[in-house]
Amino acid sequence: MERPTLEDANSENLFKRAYDSYFAKDYIKALEIIEDLRFVQGNDRVCVNALQGQIFKELAKKTENTDVKVAYLLGSVQCVSIAPALSSMAAISLFTLAQQIQSVVYYKKSVRKAKETLYHLSVNVQDPEFTKKEQKAMVSVIKIAESRIAESKTRLVVKNCEQKEDVDTRKSEPDFIKGLMLYWAGLNVEIKRNFMKVSTAELTSYVEGLYGSEGRDALEQVLTFAREEGKWRFWMCRSCSNKFTSAEECKNHLDQEHCAKFIPNETKHMPQRISKVWSRKISIGGWEPVDAAAAIELIKNRLEDVKEFAYENGWSKDWPLAADEKRSKLLKEIQLLLVLFWDCKIFTCSIRDWVMGLTVKHFEKFEVSKHTLTDCHLVETPQIICFCECDELNQILEFLKKIKCERDDGTDLVCRVVESFYCATQVKEKLDFDPQFSVLLLDKRLLQCKISRFDDEGTISVFDPNVHYANAHAQGGYILSWLVDNSSEDKIFRFPTPIRMHNLDIWVAVLKAVWLTCMTLATKYAKKWKLLDYDAALTAAKNLCICEDVKRRNLQKDQWTSYASLLCDTCEEHLRRDAGKSLNAKLFLCVVQDVFKGASFPTFNFLNCINVIREHKDLSDDIVIKSIDLLKLVVTKKVVLIDSRFLLVERSRINLLNSLTRLSVFDYRSYILRPMKELILDGIVYMENKAKLAVVEADLISEEKQEEGMTLPSKKKKNKNNKKNSTSMSSHLDKTVQHEHSANLELDSTSPSLKPVEEDTLTSESGLLEMKSNINNQEETTKALHGEDSLSKHPVSAHEEATTRYNSILDMVLKALCNLKVLKEDLVHNRQPFSDNQVPCVLRDFFSAFVSEQIEDEGFYSNLLSGLLASLEEVHSMSNDAAEVVIAILEFWQCWKSPQRESLVTRLFTLEEYERMKCSKCRKMPNYPEQRSYGVVIAADSIRDLKCAFGNIKFGDIIKVIRMEDKMLCDIKTRGCGKANFVRHTISSCPPIFTIVLKWEKNETEKEISGTLKAMDWEIDISKLYEGLEPNTNYRLVSMIGCGEEGEYICMAYKKNRWISLRHEALIEEVVGIWKSVVRFCGERRVRPEILFYEAAGLDQ
Repeated sequence: MERPTLEDANSENLFKRAYDSYFAKDYIKALEIIEDLRFVQGNDRVCVNALQGQIFKELAKKTENTDVKVAYLLGSVQCVSIAPALSSMAAISLFTLAQQIQSVVYYKKSVRKAKETLYHLSVNVQDPEFTKKEQKAMVSVIKIAESRIAESKTRLVVKNCEQKEDVDTRKSEPDFIKGLMLYWAGLNVEIKRNFMKVSTAELTSYVEGLYGSEGRDALEQVLTFAREEGKWRFWMCRSCSNKFTSAEECKNHLDQEHCAKFIPNETKHMPQRISKVWSRKISIGGWEPVDAAAAIELIKNRLEDVKEFAYENGWSKDWPLAADEKRSKLLKEIQLLLVLFWDCKIFTCSIRDWVMGLTVKHFEKFEVSKHTLTDCHLVETPQIICFCECDELNQILEFLKKIKCERDDGTDLVCRVVESFYCATQVKEKLDFDPQFSVLLLDKRLLQCKISRFDDEGTISVFDPNVHYANAHAQGGYILSWLVDNSSEDKIFRFPTPIRMHNLDIWVAVLKAVWLTCMTLATKYAKKWKLLDYDAALTAAKNLCICEDVKRRNLQKDQWTSYASLLCDTCEEHLRRDAGKSLNAKLFLCVVQDVFKGASFPTFNFLNCINVIREHKDLSDDIVIKSIDLLKLVVTKKVVLIDSRFLLVERSRINLLNSLTRLSVFDYRSYILRPMKELILDGIVYMENKAKLAVVEADLISEEKQEEGMTLPSKKKKNKNNKKNSTSMSSHLDKTVQHEHSANLELDSTSPSLKPVEEDTLTSESGLLEMKSNINNQEETTKALHGEDSLSKHPVSAHEEATTRYNSILDMVLKALCNLKVLKEDLVHNRQPFSDNQVPCVLRDFFSAFVSEQIEDEGFYSNLLSGLLASLEEVHSMSNDAAEVVIAILEFWQCWKSPQRESLVTRLFTLEEYERMKCSKCRKMPNYPEQRSYGVVIAADSIRDLKCAFGNIKFGDIIKVIRMEDKMLCDIKTRGCGKANFVRHTISSCPPIFTIVLKWEKNETEKEISGTLKAMDWEIDISKLYEGLEPNTNYRLVSMIGCGEEGEYICMAYKKNRWISLRHEALIEEVVGIWKSVVRFCGERRVRPEILFYEAAGLDQ
């Protein structure tokens, strides 16, 4: 997308850097730069937020942690929710978030944003094609979201909040640690204690050697902070880099400087929670139904006695009780709900007042006024609810059930993931200093046992090292396990990365989530104000009616003015006064219109109000008063519900802010522990090696002395003894020298190898030669079967057939390559022109069109393919083998390189493989040179046979078993014995793309083809094939080229979470579906997959 330009020059420079980092997929760096743009305003702010929202969207796609994904999506939603220009992005982001957590809240918000977008598109029509596309997308969002909202009302949504059980991921101790344990056990206690003391000078020298000046400066910053503050932990705002010494100080900073708290212009209508006194009355009360008739009789006849009733925690035992099981059950339900509201921190004073107001109205039916109830102390206690009958109790219960105690806004998921990030920063081991702050003192408990509790204080103490460790007992070797254990470390953030970068992405996302709650609070508060203004207009309308009642006392009935006429005249007066432009006038007109139309809820529809009012001027007084009372009741309920939801959102804000504060914690100990552990471990290993060398030297000296003291009777005997000594005295150093000498000899020769027919490597030279040989053999076979004259009789048709076949293969190979995501990304970020004298221009044009997406035009693609075919014919003979075409293209591609870096093929496709062999007979271990290849070649029937033999066996294991048959001769030319031995395969690095070529007999049945594909896996672990790789080095199949029964080639590509089939000259992609469907598809159509392209599993996220 085209980058917008900011108005301010300094901001534009930063914005450009952020954009460059975004396109380089360095999202954390881009976010860091954007935080420095936090003060930009206006249209510049919109541009910055659009980029930041896109970054969070990309991070959400990349992560596999669903909780982290929610945090990123919340950040994206907030970024694009600030301006109408971004309403389309906001609608999509909200819809994506709603789908992720099945949230009705965000489905509703996405509908509102989508409708807002449709309105803007209808008003501002610029590009008709773009407008049509956007409208279609927004209509789809509205349709799907509304269906999800409707479904939520008819079914109970049960969220899966189960956490996976903790799996014991502890690894067994490495072998060298087991040996080190034995050495450690033999050390005396003083030496062990000395290892607990780490010189800051030595540590500085060590990190400077590893990381240069960057490491030295980072460590100096840590040590300076420790000396000045006397602690390791602090809180850091990732936005402005300010540091704080307490959580409260950090939280206040976020509230005041980064708008993490909603502060309205006027606070008089801010919702308030009930007091603790009221909550105690609700929770501990008896909630027994009162005999209302007897109680009212007491109030009317013995009011003075009632006033003297004793109350304990708001409840009196003097009221007469009723044995009413139904009322008792209803009261218990009400109590449980009210207690729940208090526990959820959403019990507002407006809820209490509404309930109390309903009970007061119940007493008014029996001519007991609110003033009397006040004298009886009943308005001060929830016990007044116990006077209500079942009808009133059901009304209360029905209303209370409408109040939500939970909000599916993803806050719980974000808080959960923040907790996991926070736990990763916790440190158990104390780290202190000597008085000169020149020596770091490790926790002496490490000498004895594992430390179980975290040290969340991080306070630094100063000790004399000798005194501090004087009584420290060294038991066991736990400290060695601790030195090699890096399981608790952050795998991404490590020393000496600037500490501002620590959890920066998730930190900013949570801050954005806090801002999103503040925006929601502002919206709800504004809605409450609007309803209160509407209620004030209703009250004004009712007061006019009451005043009219007073006037009527002195007038004849035929002189009365109807309420409707009176309200209509007042509206006309408002129009004459200010044309109805003031807010109060508009609201009054809207209220009168709703009253006259008998609306069941406020409409706030100001259009054409006066005409509707004039048409209903003849309404009866009863209808008007009844409509006013109904609307006031509805508005009152809505205000109460808004207050509770306001506190619900405020609870989310507080929880998110607390999480953000915890996420701001940084412990310098976790920062420097890794280099410090490495330094200590290096010291122990060095001392062990030094001790071993001393033992060997001592043995040598001892044997030499023994030899000097011996008297030899003859020369023959001396030679015999010398020979014996030369074999028995071989030290580790001797063996090393012998090995290096042997290796140097082996480099001068080439190792002969015995390769089985079933397996080979697809190389750039040997592969070509072998495949050309195969082609020649096929041609000879063809001549033998059909006669030599068969080709000469129809030379033109044969050439056309070969051209058509080659064109089909080339088309499918290119389409398979074009489906490699990592290839496209590399071409986008590393565009370099071909050298015209090395590579056909059409190949350059083809992949330039691929990058720019012009290739999607079918006619343009056909022209490029024709030109490429003609150009390749000039430099390379046509082949009917897909593997050879792939190699031809990759060989041409080798030219796309620069002096500064390797070619694209080397980076993406090439395997740098080493073959290792140890002769089982003569024990020689020749060191053969590195070999480069593009993948492996496997016989399809071998795959099928192994699957049949072993049953439930993975594809990677099948290839591993096949490769076990690969043998190499112990080279006689280098003094080997000539025995064939098994070969071990290793690679120095994993290419992003791994290629497998399958060899077929060309006459397989449908069952055999299906059997072969069933043995193949969509995902393969190549650590099974090569030594030296981390387990689960997974690759995923993304495209493959196959040959059908009639010799037609097709491409199978994985796009948009499904497999599709692409054919030569076919305009429409055929959807195949999941992998099982691919197996069935290939079997039924006799399609034999020949080329399989796998991508590293992490690349498609």
